[in-house]
Order: sequence, then C-alpha cells, then structure tokens
Amino acid sequence: MATRTLIALVLVASFAPRARAEILRPTKSESLERVVARAREGDVVEVPPGTWRANLRIERTITLRGAGGVIDGGGEGQVIAVIAPHVVIRDLEVRGSGADLGAFHACVWTAPTAEHVTVENLRLRDCAFGIYVQESDFAQILGNDVEGRAHVREADRGNGIHFHDASHVVIRDNAVRGSRDGLFIGATDDSLIEGNRIERTRYGVHYMWSHRNRLRNNAVRDSLAGYALMQSHELEVVGNVATGNRRAGMLLRDGQDCLIRDNLLLDNGQGLFVYNSLRERIENNTVGHNDVGAKLWGALMVGDVFTGNDFVGNARQIAYVGRRDLEWGLDEPGNHYSDYVGWDQDHDGVGDRPYRVDAFGHALVVRHPIAILLLRSPALELLTHLEQRMPLLRTFTVIDHAPRVRPHRSFVLAREAAGLREGERSTRAREIGTTDDRFAH
Repeated sequence: MATRTLIALVLVASFAPRARAEILRPTKSESLERVVARAREGDVVEVPPGTWRANLRIERTITLRGAGGVIDGGGEGQVIAVIAPHVVIRDLEVRGSGADLGAFHACVWTAPTAEHVTVENLRLRDCAFGIYVQESDFAQILGNDVEGRAHVREADRGNGIHFHDASHVVIRDNAVRGSRDGLFIGATDDSLIEGNRIERTRYGVHYMWSHRNRLRNNAVRDSLAGYALMQSHELEVVGNVATGNRRAGMLLRDGQDCLIRDNLLLDNGQGLFVYNSLRERIENNTVGHNDVGAKLWGALMVGDVFTGNDFVGNARQIAYVGRRDLEWGLDEPGNHYSDYVGWDQDHDGVGDRPYRVDAFGHALVVRHPIAILLLRSPALELLTHLEQRMPLLRTFTVIDHAPRVRPHRSFVLAREAAGLREGERSTRAREIGTTDDRFAH
C-alpha cells in the first residue's frame, strides 16, 4: 500500500505545474543565449543594462523582457527567433539583424508554431525586417518603434512590420520610419490594424490578398503612397489620415466590398486612386489640397457608392477614365465640391444643377500629354463647351446629380485632425503636371 501511494505521489508531482516562475538573468559567466536555452515553461528572462551580443531561439513559452538592456545580433540572421506559442517579448531595444530578405532576417521573427505571441514596446534599429510574423495566428504587435535602414536602397530594405499568412492579429500603436513598407499585410485575415504612425516609406500600409480586416485611426505621411489596398475584400477602412504622400494618399486596386469612411486625404499627389473596384462604399471622406482629389480608372467599377465626401481645393477635383458615365447622387446623397458653380434655391442643402467633371480636357491630356500646355486656354475652353452639344466630342465622365453645397466637416478642423496647422504644408515635393499612372499597370 505504501509503495502504491509513493508511486502516485511521484506521478502527481511529475505532471503538476510549477509553483512559480523563475526570473533569470545573464551574467558575465553565462551568455544570454544559454539563459534562454535553459529557461523552463513560464520563466521570465530579464535583460540587464548593457549591450548583449546574441541571436536567440525561443523554444519554450517564456517572457523575455528588458531591464535597460540591448540585444545586438551583430548583423547576422534573426536576432530573436520565436518558435514556441504564447511567448511575450517586451521593453527591449533589439538591433543588428542580417540583411538577407529572402531568409527573413529580422530583429524579431515568429515561426508558424508561435501562435499567440506578444511583441510589445520594443525599440528596433538596424533591422532588415523589424518584425516578421510568418503564419503565426493571434499575434499582438503593440507600441513598438521601428527605424528602417533608410541609408540602403529601397529594394534592399525589409518592411517595418511584415505579416504573411496569419489571422486574428492586432497591430496597434506602432511607429515606423524609413523602411520599405511600414506595415505589409499579406494573406492575413480577420485582423485589427489601429493607431499606427508611419512616415518616410514606400507604402505606409500595404495590403495584398487580405480580407475582413479593420484599418482604423492610422496616419501615414511623407511616403510614396499612404495606403495601398490591393486584391483585398471586405476591408473596413475608417478614420485614417494620409498627408504629404508623393503619389497617392489611398489607392484601391482590384478590391471588393470595402468600406472607406471618414478618412482625411490631404496634400498628396492623388488623394484617392481607384482602379477596377467592385461594390466599394466610399463615404464621408475629406479629400483636400491634393494635385488630384480622386482619380478613377478602369472598366469595372461596378456597384461603387460615392456619397458624402468633401472635395476641397484640389488642383483637379476628379479625373476619370472609363467606358461609361459614373453617375452619383441618384439613390444616395451626393458629394461636396469646393468649385461647384450652381445654386440651391429651395435651401435643402443640395445644388439644383448636377456637378459634371470636365472629362474632355482630362481625356485629351491623358492621350496627348503635350496638351497640358492648353489648359485654361480659350481653344480648350471652347472645345469643352462644344463637347456638351456635339456627340462627336462626347467623353465619358462623372456626373453628381445631387451635389451638396456645404461640406460635412470643417476643412480647418480636418487639417488640425491631420496634424497640420493653418497654412502649414507637408514636406512633399509636389510634382505638378505629371501623368504618372503606374499604379494602374
């Protein structure tokens, strides 16, 4: 009987959870790699002040946290590779990954087995990729500061935060500068991207083949493009800001069933670029002081709804190239245009005559760029006037049948919400008069 009791106690003890986690720290006689390697499930590895040369591989569920320390990968491989699930990494500076983008060299890389990983409050410097999440579901990337390798060619940089084939992730309150793309979201579904601040990148937020995500309250400035939303369905894009981006504030390409609402697109090359979209709902956005407010391009554009948007002070409010007229304001309220010439005799807030985009002049410049020299000339004004009366000159255009005579939002308050004071301009190098349509090809 005593023997059976002893065996039972041994078995219970062998399967019982540990009473408490240990806090482990490297010393002069024991490297950080060895401390991480011997840590057991639930332990905390703390990185003391100083610079610790290490390339870590985390294969158990532990917490790696800083206490003033820096982890330096010495320019080799991945600085921290996470293999186990439920790992937490926080309050550290990590730097010095390798440079091989094809091998996913990153300051933090997570393997497909590393679900429910939390990466929080890291300062990431001199990384190929800042954080690379590979097929890891339920990751949380929170409050990190990523500085890319702005001194190398754009093609040789990785992305600040890169997701590939993941789902149910949260990317919140991160700051990214100088990387290739700020956030790259590839084949990643059912996720939240919120409150991030991005500048000096190629695309601030770059979506590819990612569905049912929420993109809320982010800001991108001084990049090539703010938000590149490509081949993605059912995105909810609400309350974001794009300012000072050289090509576009927000571009939608081959998307379906997306909601684009309450965004501020100010002082960009093109505020909004839409190419071959289906059933997009674009409403209550403020599009102001761009070279082109909205550029609409492509044959599909079926079922799109443009309603309640403010087009204010753009050099050209709307540019359209398509095979049929786009008619707005038939079933839902129209949009506001600061250059609308009309009246509202019944004081219902809707103009009594439609707003019609000057399609003939734009089509002429697209086909013959040298014709830009004729803009505002009497000859082109006469041809534009004749277009409405001569079927031979008829060009497909955008017609808003219910233009609103007042904006839905104060433009001064919109600029303040975008972080721009009255009279302030972004650092964007304006490219007036170009016809660069490479997003469409």
